[in-house]
Parts: sequence; C-alpha cells; structure tokens
Amino acid sequence: MNKKNFIHSKWSVLVLCTVSFAVLFSAGMYFLTDRKSQTEKNPFTDTSPDNVFLIFDNHYACVNTPLTVSFVGASGNDITYQWSIDGKEISNSTDTYIPTSDDLEKLITVSASDKTNTVSASIYCSKLPVIYINTKNYIADVYVDASMNIQGNSEYTDSTDLYSGNISIKLRGNSTRKREKAPYKIKLDKKSDLFHMGENKHWVLLANDIDHTFIRNKLMYDFSGSLGADFAAESLNVALILNNEYRGVYQLCEHVRVGKERVDIFDWEELAEDAANAVAKEKAEKEKWSKEEEKKWRDIFEEELCFDFSWLSSPYTFTYDKITYNISDYVNIPDTTGGFLLEMDFYNLQNSNGLTTNYQQPFYFNTPEYGYTNKALKDYARRYLQSFEYALHSPDFTYHNSDIHYRGFGNHYDPDKGWIGDEYEADYSDKENDGKHYSQLFDMDSLIINFFVCEFSMNWDCMKNSVFVTKDLNSLAKLSPAWDFDWAFGNNNMFNIFTNIPTEWHTTNEYFTSEQYYQSVQWNRYLVKDPYFLMLAYNRYQEIRPTIIEDIIKDGGLLDNYYEKYYEAGLANDKKWQITYGQYQGKNYEESMAALKEFITTRIAWMDEQFVSYETFVNSIGYYKPDNRINVTDISYNQDNTVTVKAESSFNNISEISFQINGTEILKSTVSSDGTASITFDSSKLDKTGKNMVQIHGMDKEGKYLEQSTNYKIF
Repeated sequence: MNKKNFIHSKWSVLVLCTVSFAVLFSAGMYFLTDRKSQTEKNPFTDTSPDNVFLIFDNHYACVNTPLTVSFVGASGNDITYQWSIDGKEISNSTDTYIPTSDDLEKLITVSASDKTNTVSASIYCSKLPVIYINTKNYIADVYVDASMNIQGNSEYTDSTDLYSGNISIKLRGNSTRKREKAPYKIKLDKKSDLFHMGENKHWVLLANDIDHTFIRNKLMYDFSGSLGADFAAESLNVALILNNEYRGVYQLCEHVRVGKERVDIFDWEELAEDAANAVAKEKAEKEKWSKEEEKKWRDIFEEELCFDFSWLSSPYTFTYDKITYNISDYVNIPDTTGGFLLEMDFYNLQNSNGLTTNYQQPFYFNTPEYGYTNKALKDYARRYLQSFEYALHSPDFTYHNSDIHYRGFGNHYDPDKGWIGDEYEADYSDKENDGKHYSQLFDMDSLIINFFVCEFSMNWDCMKNSVFVTKDLNSLAKLSPAWDFDWAFGNNNMFNIFTNIPTEWHTTNEYFTSEQYYQSVQWNRYLVKDPYFLMLAYNRYQEIRPTIIEDIIKDGGLLDNYYEKYYEAGLANDKKWQITYGQYQGKNYEESMAALKEFITTRIAWMDEQFVSYETFVNSIGYYKPDNRINVTDISYNQDNTVTVKAESSFNNISEISFQINGTEILKSTVSSDGTASITFDSSKLDKTGKNMVQIHGMDKEGKYLEQSTNYKIF
C-alpha cells in the first residue's frame, strides 16, 4: 500500500459538553478540530450558543503534561474553573491541570463559569488514540447518522490522521453483533487516511469482546503481512467513547474490500463510475445541463450501474429511464476473469449471491451485486474454484478433464469416525484449465502463508469462516487476506468450544472439522498430501522461525511489548466488561495475556520438534506416504543444460513412471524390463535459488495412477 508521509502539525481539541443559562444543558459532545473550525457546531448534540465554548489547547491528554483550556466567548475576565476526574471533583480552580498516572483511562472534565454562562469540556486520558462517536439514533443493522472525532496520542499527532466530521455507523459481524460490546462498521463522509492506513471511506471497529488481550486479530493480520501477504489489514487499538460513554478498547481496522488502498485488484465499481462520468458528460453537452444537473444525473446512473452489473457481459448494454446505453462505447470492458473478492462462510450456504463447490466449500461475493446480476462473472468464479479443488483431489494435483469427478456430502458427524457422508459422480468439464497444476490456478505463496496462519494461530474458524479468495484480471487467485482470529490460540469463546490444543496440527485435527462437513475436505487437507507443498512449507518455516516468530515470542519481544503498551487500557477494559466475562469463563487482561503467551510458546516449541527435518515434518503431518518400492536412483546435469532423472520400481504392474518436476512439469517414461525409466528435461524448469523436487508416480498399462506408488527426491 502507498502510505502518506508522516507530517507533524499542531491540532487543538475542542470538546463541547455543557453550557448553562440558569439551567444546565448536557450536550455531551467530544469534538476534535483545527483552529479554523473552532466555531463549528455539532448537528446532533450541541446546544451551546454560537461562539461560546471551552477548548483544550492540547492535542491529547498526557501524564505529566499540563492541560490548559481556553474559554471562547467568555464575558469578562472573572472566570472560575472546576476540574473533575471520572465525575469526582478535585481541588483545582485554574485553567490548567497536570494529569498523573492515576488519571490514565479516565475522563478529565473541566467546567468554566463567567457572569452569564457555565461551559464544560471533557477529554479522555489514554496512552491510546481515542475515538469519540455520537449518534442520534440507536445503532442497528442499517446505517444511522453520527459524528466521529479522533484524538491522537504521542505517536499520532498528524492532523491528516485525525478525522473530524460526519459518518454513518451500523452493527457488523455474525455471532459477535449480538454481544453487548458490539463491533461496528463505519463509513466516513469523505475518504481519509486514518493513522497512515490508507485513504478510504470504509472502516471497522472490532470489539474483540471475547479476546481480552485484544491483540489476537492484530497479531495475525501483522503476521500474515510479515510473511508477504499482498493484503494484510492494518489496524490500531483505540479507546472508544460512544455517546459520552466509555465502551472499552476497540480495534480500528481497514475494512476488507476491493480498493487501491485495500484489496488492490480490478475494481468493477470504479469502472461503473468511469462509465457514468462518460455518459453524463455526453448527455450534459447535448442537453446543455448545468454542472449540478450533470452531477445529480451521474450519481444516480452510477448507483444504477452498481446495482446491476449485467452490462459487464455481451451485449454490454444497460437500460435506464427507458433509454438503452451501450456501455462499451464509453469504457473498455475487460473479460470477467477476475476483479472479485470471495468470502467463505457457512452463514451463506443458502445465499443465492454465493457459490458452493462440489465439496461444499461455501463462498459468496464481497460485492453481492456481482453474484446476483452477472452470470458470466459468477460462472467464471465457480468454475475456477471447482477446477482448483479437483486439482487438489487428483493424484498428481493437476486438473484433468478426463478424470472422473465427484460431488461430496456429509450426512452427520460421528465423534469417533468423523463425518459420515457420500460421494456421487459429477458432470463437470473445464477445457480452459485442463492440465493445470493447482499452483497454476492459485498463487503458491498465498497457500503457504495461509497454511502457517492456520497452524500458528490454531484458529477455530480457519478454513471454515472468514476465509477470503481474491482474484485480479488474468492472474492467479490468492487465498488472502487473513481475517477473524478472536477464537485463536486456545481462547475461551461464547460457545465453550475447547480449542486449547497447542500440540497438534490444525489441518489434520478431526475435532476442528466437527462443525461443518466441508471442514473435513478443506483445501489444506489436500495440500499436505503433496510432498512439493510440504517441501516449500518446511523451507519457509526455517526462514521465519528465527526471525518473524522469534520476534514475537522472545523475552522483550512483541508479546511483552504489547503487554506493557496496553496494560492500563486493558485494566480499564476489564473494569468496563468484567460482568460479561462469566458468560464464557473469560479471563481478565493479565490472565489472558499470560495464557496467550503460554499457548504460543508451547505451540512454537512443539512445531520446532515437528520441523527438525523435512522427513520429521512429513511424518508428523501424516497425510503423505512415500513408497520405497519406487525410487529416484540418479539425477545428473548435462552439458547441454538439460537434466536427466532415472528411477526404478519393484512393482510388477507398473507400465509407466510419471516424473513431476516442481509440481507443474509432468513427463512420462515407459518402464523397461529391468524396472527402470528415465526422462530428460531443460534445466530452466528448475528453481536456481532453492531446493527442487521430483515426484515419481507409478502408472498401469491404461495410464492410470496406482495407489501408494509414489516417492520423491529433493535436489
């Protein structure tokens, strides 16, 4: 992502709370502004007269730094002041107060009176940035109007970070939206680059209600980013004051959506905007519209184009107000080979906007109109995912049209036997992807990253819910971004599902398949049958263990730093929400941080043992079983830049041996009477910077792979 440079500037905090004319009005407005807008009034709650208010001269409240206020519009110089901390008055009658460490995570209020008015201002004292939101209506499933103002801290003082203005806000999430500490989706009136996280209107406030460390999500988003994920949601923990009430620690986070500063793939909505601009300009010129008329018509037409994307496909026409427009005359419309973001979620198994693979992996479009209104885009996405899934089920991990394809179903879950279900032959064909290895459909690096995200976090929801697939035009799909980890690392949860299992593989643990059938056939379970994937995963662990992972778990590392950084905020969050902890045996901040560190250090110690060698790793996973009756006997490099691989087999019924070089290059050779076979290929097929693998598979006289007749050689 392109981030703006960090620029310091002086801002002031204007906090309009109360003004009295014989009676005291309680407006309860927390307001951040620069000096140019000090006289702006809040449209919902400000009952003060024009140009009469208190303003904090400080950007934020900081321990041992004097807070001063200015009484704007005061009548005369005979002013009295009264300060209070969380509603308790203190002995201070000046315009200045110096916060102490005891004031952290508390509301500091000052009242000032002259001959006519009494006005009050409040500021929340925290090491964290503070977000103040005021709403006129109850927050529910649809957007309501609100105002939002952001207070920085010693780390964030750039005025461009600190939004002050109107927003829309609604509930978000599935099970968590029903909690008293609910998560929110917010939409700003204008695009803003909050805390250097990229300019956008759309943001989320994650409550992390069951995660009292409130770092599990941030830890894993940052972890995926450090592994090289194209998109890793940036976030920042803040204190939230909602309608004058402290609501605890929230995670201000980028909203997962298509956009240049988010999931940066082709944006069909942006194309709709371009088309609306072009059509409106042409109509305005013909009909002599004013700029206002042109803008009004353009906005309506863009909204209609984004409601119905049928114009993306031939004949590329769209009818509005009884007039049909050929949209391809105004913009270049590419083939619908991408530009979509899909999310896996069992809540949408019956969603007509979604698509489900033949092994019941349930996806839906992040932009629902794509799935509802453009059949070509939906069909392309379904076929692409299905061919990838069938490639994973193939013995050589390659999609073949000639294979018999199946549809799988789970009827019920047996605690001892797992899912009891059936497979039925499916009528399926995909000429476009015939002969493609799964790594020629999905970006291999994203699959490796997702594997480690799942395994490191031991997350209950991994490969079940909140699993995203992104695909740009004419590119490989990616299993990204990582999302939703409040149930990770053995955390307690509202359904009392036991996940404190730090010494087993997430991918192969049967308990982690018990909720939905499709978990038992999730994609990672087939990837770990591929020795080439396992080799790449093994190599990656050797890279990240002494660096990225060590920086998290070492003494004085990331976990310890988080503990110190959020300590006071964590205690305040505990005080606010401790009554809800008993609903699911929740731990307080200190206990949660200790449990999190214990789980992670135990898990990494166990993973270290599994990664002692490649063979140890393969045996530990247990899904790939090499057969020593078929072996690679020699690999030689020739002077003509070719490589020759020889193999031998003791199987009586092997007619051919298939040699698979780094997954994608498959060459076959007839087995001679002495049980040997060889192939020669160009060395350009090799990875010159790392390890390579040749896999060998035994085949019968009909050209079918024999079960358990496979082995490998790393060179």
